[in-house]
Amino acid sequence: MFFRVLVFLILIFLLYRIIKSMRQNKLARGNSSGVVSPSASGEDLVEDPACHTYIPISQAYRKEISGRTYNFCGKQCYEKYILGKNR
Repeated sequence: MFFRVLVFLILIFLLYRIIKSMRQNKLARGNSSGVVSPSASGEDLVEDPACHTYIPISQAYRKEISGRTYNFCGKQCYEKYILGKNR
């Protein structure tokens, strides 16, 4: 009886390790589109002054306002920031 339980537990553990390694390999390969996440590429993040989210600098919507460059997550946040500033 003890031997059967032990074999069963070993089989479950091996199955767990196989599934875990398959998932890690899938994540390591990334997606097929070739897009690398910012954390994987080590790219700097910038804060959107309107919604305060952090976005990769390469994907930021950049606008110069009064001689200073601001980075937004999109056009909507840029417009929201401009409207809020003009009040």
